[in-house]
This record gives sequence, C-alpha cells and structure tokens, in this order.
Amino acid sequence: MKEKYITRYEASKGQSYTFVGWRLCITRKGERFVRYFSDLKFGGIEQSLAAARKMRDAMMEDMARGVDDYKAFFNSYRRLGRGE
Repeated sequence: MKEKYITRYEASKGQSYTFVGWRLCITRKGERFVRYFSDLKFGGIEQSLAAARKMRDAMMEDMARGVDDYKAFFNSYRRLGRGE
C-alpha cells in the first residue's frame, strides 16, 4: 500500500528493533516536517498508520487554505501532542 508522505519505518540497534512504526514527512519551500508514529505507542500497525493519516490529512487541509510561512506552520504541528 502506497501512502502519500507516509512510509513504514524500522530502526534497529544491534539485534533488536528500537523503533517500528510509520514516518510522516512533508517538505515545502525548503522546510521539512517529520513525525514518527510508533506501533507500540499507538497499539499496533493499523492504529499508528491511522494516527499518521489523521495528522497528514489535517495538515493537507490547513495547507489548502494557504500558508505563507511553512517554518511557523510546521512548528505549530511540532508542538502538538503525538497523534493529535
């Protein structure tokens, strides 16, 4: 399944995984927003993907209204709690 701006992400250290989940990454006008959604924190693969989609969709909706300063826009989303 291909999700726009969302990719499956697994980071390992040694023989075990230290992070398994989804990565949301959006870049606009040289500014980048990245947020990780852990399967463990959100209760599974589907739940963490749903949280990533929810944030992506909210951001896309807000950007459709027009954004002048992407740095400030992305910072406003960085201050939100995980999966808000």
